[in-house]
Amino acid sequence: MSRDRRKSIRYQTASIPVQLAELNGECIDLSLHGAAVVHRSPIKSGVPITMIFPSYGGIYVPCEVLRSIVQVRRGKAGPEYMFRSAITFLPMEATEEGPLIEFLNLQIVKLEELREQARLAGEEPEIDEEE
Repeated sequence: MSRDRRKSIRYQTASIPVQLAELNGECIDLSLHGAAVVHRSPIKSGVPITMIFPSYGGIYVPCEVLRSIVQVRRGKAGPEYMFRSAITFLPMEATEEGPLIEFLNLQIVKLEELREQARLAGEEPEIDEEE
């Protein structure tokens, strides 16, 4: 996707546990406007869904699935089929949005610190901009 269509910088994350409705998943990419989540069951693109960050006090975020593609993870036990979904956050009431913005900003600060440490060590982690 071209950089000029992205709304904000997105950051690869360590696995952050999330739920997409009843599905357990891992947030692997995060920005102020959306996320990438891997999970084991398919989700239809264009569907509104609630993403929950259970480890952070149960933050509930209304979202829309932009796209969901199947991927193969190769492991010692053989290939495992996973789905990677691009999620965009939908507008929220200001009172509901506060905890999400606080959580996202904390995560982004941590990820920027890790990025700087990697840069100083001569490594550059992947950072992209989101649509």
